[in-house]
Amino acid sequence: MWRLWNFFKRIRPQILRLFLIIVIVIGIAFRFVALDGKIYWHDEVYTTLRAAGYTGEEFAHEFYQNRMVSPIDLLKYQQLKPGSTPLDTLNSIATEDPQHSPFYFLLARVGMFLFGHSIITSRFLPVLISLISLPFMYLLAWELFQSPQTALLATAFLALSPFDILFAQTARQYSLFTLLVIASGYALLKAIRWRHPLFWAGYSLACIFGLYTHVLFGLTMMGHGAYILLLSMESSRSFGKRKRFPFYQLLLEFLGAIVIAILAFSPWLIILINNLQRVMDVTNLSSYPTSLLNLSKFWILSFTSVLVDINFDFNSIQMYLLRLPFVILIVVALFKISQETNRKTRLFIWTSILVPFFMLALPDVLLGGGRSGVTRFLISCFPGVQLSIAYLFSTHIKNNKNSLIDGEIFWRSLLAIVFTFSLISISMSANSQSWWHQIPSSENPQIVQQLNKNKSATLIVDRGSDYTNLGNIISLSYELNPDIKLMMVNSEPNLLLLPIGPKVFVLNPSEELRQIIKNENYQLEKVDQQSQLWELK
Repeated sequence: MWRLWNFFKRIRPQILRLFLIIVIVIGIAFRFVALDGKIYWHDEVYTTLRAAGYTGEEFAHEFYQNRMVSPIDLLKYQQLKPGSTPLDTLNSIATEDPQHSPFYFLLARVGMFLFGHSIITSRFLPVLISLISLPFMYLLAWELFQSPQTALLATAFLALSPFDILFAQTARQYSLFTLLVIASGYALLKAIRWRHPLFWAGYSLACIFGLYTHVLFGLTMMGHGAYILLLSMESSRSFGKRKRFPFYQLLLEFLGAIVIAILAFSPWLIILINNLQRVMDVTNLSSYPTSLLNLSKFWILSFTSVLVDINFDFNSIQMYLLRLPFVILIVVALFKISQETNRKTRLFIWTSILVPFFMLALPDVLLGGGRSGVTRFLISCFPGVQLSIAYLFSTHIKNNKNSLIDGEIFWRSLLAIVFTFSLISISMSANSQSWWHQIPSSENPQIVQQLNKNKSATLIVDRGSDYTNLGNIISLSYELNPDIKLMMVNSEPNLLLLPIGPKVFVLNPSEELRQIIKNENYQLEKVDQQSQLWELK
């Protein structure tokens, strides 16, 4: 028995390594599971529309004209615009969505040109990008901790992260955003270590691609700036023992790389400034006042979504009781980082999490708003959280202690439990037609089901009460029965065009349309309290 125990102790590292490799393989596999299982929602529709070279105004001019069309007619705006070029894609974003940087949309256009358009091909691109993040996470963790076990754990947490798998299967720029957050962190650490222009050029290039992927990558750059500034406060005496150059030179090198990145981004920055009012109009939904209690709930759900994503009602106590142990785990991990790692490592982790978070959260708390409650806006923070948790598990598993709380067996068991919750989360998501991130389209599967039960029904569509109808009606068109008629109306709808007999429904009507319907002696009755579908009677 004693020999058996000693043999087990010797092979434990190999068992853990094999276990983590299996976890990574499972995470990779789940990125390809049910790629077309969820609805192609509002934001994804706009990704394809922009990449194809169309604008929303072109769609409105063609279809919102008091005319009957088929769902198939609308899907031409999800295919490359005949005769268009990448300049049409850039123009579409610059004039209507300048807050979105264009790099991902251009990549999506290349994908459409090479492979055509379907839900699977559109989502295949972010899946591939998310796979590239895994080796970069390993390299970043190795650079920070110089431990293959910690690096493998960090890679496993990223691979099986419910949040990262969810957005890896979403035809938006967020998996690319994640990749560049991780890659830029790795490039920065390499540049600090080697102090060679080639590494600074690599960091600057990562920042350029980051800014051209999402303007919120600027939060990551601010975190890096805070990291460099805090490093510069280290005493020159302690620094002189290890490095040849003073820290003020490091600061100048960093600023040089940042200036190059900002100059390279300046053409789009000018577009952003010139269309600032458009940006404010489009993004005002995320700036609505949100109570501190609700913000706190969003923060809990967001930061724990990298580990668990089992959802109940937003106000359900069960939701937060389930997430509480994971919140504690994250707090303990950050405390462990603060207590046991060297100054450079802990400063990098803390600044990569706290600076982006507070840059979003403080204006929300002090001035009112809800941007920090949007989970995808916190992407800059998540790799730091995953690195911290990886370090926590790695150090406890390696300590070979036999105590109840601090022992190796306890932490191995806890690791298995955490991965089990992640696996349950991604399994539930994979079997769902919609998920929480698909607002304002999360109820579309129910709307499709209701409409397809009435194959000769007519659906009235105008611009809608919140201007989301364009994205949502194209989203619905992917799944609607071709026999269903869509009556696309303008500000002066002609209800005499309605057929007599079949059921008539209305999608998220604007206040103007509701008033006109009332004046024509019709009534609107909600089909379901949770959806935006109404029946005309």
